[in-house]
Amino acid sequence: MSRWAELNDDGVHRFQAGDVAGAVAALEGALGVAAAGQRATTLVNLAGVLDASGDQERAAALLTDALAVAGPEARAVVLGSRADVLAKLGRTAEARQDVERGFATARPHEAVVLHLVRARLLLAEGRFAQAEAEASTAAGLAAAHAPHLAPHAHADLAAIAEAAGDPVRAAEYGRLVDRPDGVQPIGPRWHRCGTLNSHGAMLAMSGDAAGALAAFEAAYRETLGSDEDEALVCRAGVAANLAGLVDPLRWNTEAITLGRTVLHRVGNAYGTAGVLVNALVARAQHLRHESRSAEALADLDEAEGLAGGQPPILAVRAAVLSACGRFGEATEVATAALDLAYASAPQLAAFVHATLADVADGTGDRAGGAEHLGLARELAAATGDVAAQAAAVLSLARLAYLDSANDRAVALYGEAEELLRASGDERGLLVCLHGRAAVEVVRGRPREALEMLDRVAADHSGTPVERIAVLQVRGAALEALGEYAAADGQYGEAAEVAQRAGLWHVALGGAWWRADALVRWASTVDGQARRELSERALDHALPGALAAEAVRQRFGHGPVRERWVALAAAPALRSAFTAIAAVGDVELAAAYIDHVAGTASLSLAEAVPETSAARGELVGLPVPPVPRSPSSAAGERPLPSSEGDHLPYAASFAASTGEDPAFPATGFALPPRVRPDPAVPSALDRWIDVAERRYGFPVRSEQAVASW
Repeated sequence: MSRWAELNDDGVHRFQAGDVAGAVAALEGALGVAAAGQRATTLVNLAGVLDASGDQERAAALLTDALAVAGPEARAVVLGSRADVLAKLGRTAEARQDVERGFATARPHEAVVLHLVRARLLLAEGRFAQAEAEASTAAGLAAAHAPHLAPHAHADLAAIAEAAGDPVRAAEYGRLVDRPDGVQPIGPRWHRCGTLNSHGAMLAMSGDAAGALAAFEAAYRETLGSDEDEALVCRAGVAANLAGLVDPLRWNTEAITLGRTVLHRVGNAYGTAGVLVNALVARAQHLRHESRSAEALADLDEAEGLAGGQPPILAVRAAVLSACGRFGEATEVATAALDLAYASAPQLAAFVHATLADVADGTGDRAGGAEHLGLARELAAATGDVAAQAAAVLSLARLAYLDSANDRAVALYGEAEELLRASGDERGLLVCLHGRAAVEVVRGRPREALEMLDRVAADHSGTPVERIAVLQVRGAALEALGEYAAADGQYGEAAEVAQRAGLWHVALGGAWWRADALVRWASTVDGQARRELSERALDHALPGALAAEAVRQRFGHGPVRERWVALAAAPALRSAFTAIAAVGDVELAAAYIDHVAGTASLSLAEAVPETSAARGELVGLPVPPVPRSPSSAAGERPLPSSEGDHLPYAASFAASTGEDPAFPATGFALPPRVRPDPAVPSALDRWIDVAERRYGFPVRSEQAVASW
């Protein structure tokens, strides 16, 4: 590199770093050693530094010197730069003359500055429409030929709109200033649509949902009947905003379809990729509530392909994974999302903590769930996110109810109701009413609970998870009234909803819930009726317990695996023993005891020091097996464990060959069946077969070992 190049580049770098004096010294040094063909470049650079520091007079003189030595290829740049400086000095006639001379030889990327100077001159004369047209032309050229100049064009457009008394348009252009990707604004034909859309957004943020809806609908009508690229750009943005107010699935889907079309036609010239990503994430969130996890994850995959692993994408992905029972993956993604949220998107932190609470609760760790919900509640309050705060309080109320802290639950539901009314969340108020109904049941007021549930059902069909919860509480209320057959019908319907939605983990919990209810019903009758009810209880409890226990095969040895057994699968095991006792099957009881004893549980004291076995490890679960039954969501398949290679223990048997996709080679081997005589099937074998068929994943291998 020549001495001139070193000094010239050093001057530019120093200026970019904010060292004006150093930049001037370096560039003046470059002038001292510049050859004839190099002087124009350095004079323009030095003039730019002086202009930025406020010395326009000297900058203009240097640019005049540069014009005298510039070759034909550089004249447009020099003329544009001098016109800009002359305009700042108020020498508008000379500036206008330089602009017109510059256009004579300017290439597209050089014309950007000339159009911007012309726009500034027109703005100074109060000719706002013409100024905006010039700046828009500059923005379009910058997007195509000089992306680094696009922010300057957008800043000028914002200033013109502000001067013209249009703060909405000014804000719209202002949002583009910090985007270095060459995104261009829409043309004048679609300005009314853009103005209506921006006005609707402002009304929505101020809480005027009706006014916002009217503005968005008017903006949408402006685009109808046109298939032009800019019309589709506008329509996509309006559809995405409409999705925030009404029919989110319909409007987000339209925004996604339009966004894909625009990207296919013109790429991201208008920033449509951002609209598409937001609509995909919003639709995934809606699909999550509907338990359509495979579709939600596909939307998130597309969003991540367009925008990378942004915090909102990761946060919703973690929530989807947790909702469909993939707790290990959910924890990994949520942890990454939480780190990013604290670093750059604090408004998302409450949502991610709520997801981690769902994982903890879903694996039996209510105390851990309460800790995360407490953080979510505090963060939401600090950021003014009333909806997130209400959701956290609602979940805390539910945990209080599950812990039989009824007074605390009622107080929390009251707090949640205040927040929900403040945010106008009618759906949330119905969820709150359902929670109060659950408390009424345990307080011995089942009829009042049923009245509340009737109000919930009349106003809101709910998501699959919400429908399951309502059915279970209704069943409990009917059971408390002695209407056992009706209660069982509610529990059965809840199980069907879980199966249709592919919620394997919810179905497992529902199995022991229903079995316990059948045992209680059996205790009220005698003879054959009692026998039949007890056998039905066994049919729900034992396969569910076997499947819940088998999920431990997804874990590596150590405290996490043991906590799954102790906290999540234990209720199912207790229910199975209760049902076996109810039918009085001694042989089956012995076989089940052999089965349970034959799957080793590690001693925490022997495995690791107690100080390292914190409850927080429970939320680091590896991926549980996903059902492969017809009811499973399309596209979901069991994934390998992330626990790494490790050795099996006791009846976990030899290391897997990886032949079964639910139990890959890196995990525990599928345990053998335990029988008094390995060659003779035990009373439990047929139940293992039932569990595997019903839940869609293996419970034990076909090998057998002798019981103890």
